[in-house]
Amino acid sequence: MINYWLLILSAEPARTGYEVVVASIMVILTAVALFFLFRNVTKEIKKGIEDRKLIRKSSEPIGEGGGASHLLVEKRTSSRKSGDLLGLINNMIYQAKEGTLGVLFYMNLDNSHFIVEKYSEKEMDKVIAEINKRLKIFAKSGEVVGHLRSDIFVYYMTGEIDNKVIHDKATELLQLINEPLKAITEQMTTSIGVVLFPYDGITAAQLIKNAEIALYVSKKEGKNRYHLYSQDLIEKEQFNISYYQEIKRSITNDEFLLYYQPIVDLKTGKIIGLEALLRWNHPVMGILPPGKFLNVMDLTGDITWFGTWGFDKIVKQYVEWKKEYRTREIFISMNISPKQMEVENLAKSFFEIVKKYEFNAESLCLEIRDYYSINRNRVAMNNLAEFRKYGFRIAFDDVGDKFELIDEMDQIKASIIKISRENTLKLMNEFEETDKIIRVIQAAKQRQKIVIVEGIENEEMIKKIAKLDVRFMQGYYFCVPKSVSEVSELLVKSPWEMNTFDRF
Repeated sequence: MINYWLLILSAEPARTGYEVVVASIMVILTAVALFFLFRNVTKEIKKGIEDRKLIRKSSEPIGEGGGASHLLVEKRTSSRKSGDLLGLINNMIYQAKEGTLGVLFYMNLDNSHFIVEKYSEKEMDKVIAEINKRLKIFAKSGEVVGHLRSDIFVYYMTGEIDNKVIHDKATELLQLINEPLKAITEQMTTSIGVVLFPYDGITAAQLIKNAEIALYVSKKEGKNRYHLYSQDLIEKEQFNISYYQEIKRSITNDEFLLYYQPIVDLKTGKIIGLEALLRWNHPVMGILPPGKFLNVMDLTGDITWFGTWGFDKIVKQYVEWKKEYRTREIFISMNISPKQMEVENLAKSFFEIVKKYEFNAESLCLEIRDYYSINRNRVAMNNLAEFRKYGFRIAFDDVGDKFELIDEMDQIKASIIKISRENTLKLMNEFEETDKIIRVIQAAKQRQKIVIVEGIENEEMIKKIAKLDVRFMQGYYFCVPKSVSEVSELLVKSPWEMNTFDRF
């Protein structure tokens, strides 16, 4: 290629027609390259001028007497204003002197989806505006604060930063958001991810990316708290963080749905109940079972959102089934995790949903998981007592060989125990715990408790479980979890003939 350039620059005539053609092409390509280079340089110059204008604008005091230098974003969906907010942070970084430290607090309101489900999007907008106003008043001169998007706010400050400053400021922000609101009766809490400039990023985008990781850990640890980013978080939590971010997106996009699995009376062939099961309609991977995501939701507290969202959907659907098919009295059950049970006034919020649909709470069964992880928690036990007072049925899920739970059932008036698939397999294969599980079943029946055995997959299992005088079963042999439309068909088709089970 160098030879062709030398040919162009030299005064010698071209020796061949081929070389003339190639040389001409090279001239054209060079001209095009110079054009694009000139255009990009011009753009950069213009951008630099605009950046300087924005820097001067952001450094001007806002309001009378030189108020806080900040931007309040009023619209939750405005990507332009979110960009302005990040631009202000970048401007502070750009102007920072060598050795300047900055700290960014990345705040995500806890359980905001619950507020939207209970009230409306409009009421949530009022909550956002009210919190925005508080932050505006709270911000000091030279600090950037604003509503970034959805239920997320950012707060950026510089100065003499140490652990005490970070702790004090984070505590103030937590308390600020926890103050009573005018728009709703519930108190809001927030989880905060904290990052430091320049250690955790040298642009607003880098800081926020790492703040999201710290935020995940904050939610995992129980919400209404802050967590400081560190490099080792990426190594420990990368997989869960990716799933967490996907889950947050899917909640916003309404990708979660409910499936139902029948609980069958072996003696009559009738469906006596339905267990509601959460599914994720992932845009790439399709319908995902709870094992793929429920643990992450439980860790971060998003499971509490599913509790209220799912319960409302369940009650509404049952009312529609009764109206359309005039279904006989069956119950619908849903799982409640320990983290859900620790939500203040959970029972009251569930009962309000029941009243909204003019429904009977006795038709709803709450399956309590890991009872011994909540039995010393005041809020959880208050919720349990309230559920019983309102008339809900209570089931102990995955009892297994925990014989002492039978005594606990009497105290809290639980009426149903469920034997998990794992323990059903132990019953089939004569494990060491098999005798204990059998004794638990016998003790429960003696106390007039309903025993439901899960994980039934073949006729051999039915015969063996039936010898224990258990008549209520659940599993893939009878029916896989079904969508709402498919369950509607089952309700018409039941009862099944017990001597010729059909798989659906």
